Amino acid sequence: MMLNKIKSELIKFVDGRYEIMSNSDLITDLINLVDENLKNKDIIRLRRNGILVDNWKTIVLIVIEATVENEIKDELKNAISWIANVKESLLNGENSDLYLFLGFKESVSKEECWRIESTEQFCRKYVLLPEEDIAEYINRTFLQELIPITTTIGGNDPLEKAFSKTITKHAWLTPEIKLKWKNALLNLYGSDLVDALLEDEIPI
Repeated sequence: MMLNKIKSELIKFVDGRYEIMSNSDLITDLINLVDENLKNKDIIRLRRNGILVDNWKTIVLIVIEATVENEIKDELKNAISWIANVKESLLNGENSDLYLFLGFKESVSKEECWRIESTEQFCRKYVLLPEEDIAEYINRTFLQELIPITTTIGGNDPLEKAFSKTITKHAWLTPEIKLKWKNALLNLYGSDLVDALLEDEIPI
């Protein structure tokens, strides 16, 4: 079953980097918002390990079961309607960390998949392309693991240069803060990056 394969691959992909919320009343409530005709769906909530802020990302998993064009469109409309309800039900700090992982039982064109992905109404969307490997699909989402840049050519690390200039002007940039910020800048992005940088009260 495509949905189970996407879910299991996603869980395996984030293992060690993200904490996954176990079954909760909130997840149950969010799933209960769905139209009864949308049967192949699930929700995963996760947050990156080491982040102290209690801010969870919500991933809605949907596989469109219809195989006839007009029924596919109807099911897709139901999916988007559910996404809108989920977004409205999330806390303000979390409704911007909402993502749709979407697949189709009946193969649709790459152009249609890309069109859906390009529409960011309600949330960021990722669509499994025809004949795309699920592992490759997960790897091109926001969950992709960033590779830290540990070496540079000729010592021209722009991040180190920026830190060096900042240290000469601001005494608060201690070696501890520098290391913490460097790790954050190389490994995090989006709200996770902002949360990590703002954990220290810096007198800028």
